[in-house]
Amino acid sequence: MQASARRPTISWLLFSPSGRAGRQVFILGWLFWLMINGYTIASIALHREDEALYRLFSLLFFAGFAASFASTIMLGIKRLHDMGLSGLLVLVLFIPVVSFVMLFVLCLWPSRPGANPYGPAPDWPQT
Repeated sequence: MQASARRPTISWLLFSPSGRAGRQVFILGWLFWLMINGYTIASIALHREDEALYRLFSLLFFAGFAASFASTIMLGIKRLHDMGLSGLLVLVLFIPVVSFVMLFVLCLWPSRPGANPYGPAPDWPQT
């Protein structure tokens, strides 16, 4: 292995636009953030009467939402790279109604085989 080759890490996967992400990794990343945000929303609903816990879970929700927003954009860029497309197409996720179609496409479209300009293989940072 070359010294310049980078290994995939969680921070790369969730917060870097570099490289490629396959379908499974993309879906698991979305499910991770769905689980985190779902937990904080459920906790807010369960602790409405306890003001201190309500504030804590509200703060955790907004922090988790901000992190998940940034992360899902990065996951989308890497998924588009894996399909051989420009990461700028991630902006389609901000168009109402069309965003659901785009998410469906990102989850089902197969990876582009072999190396492409965005990386050597799915689920690896660009070297």
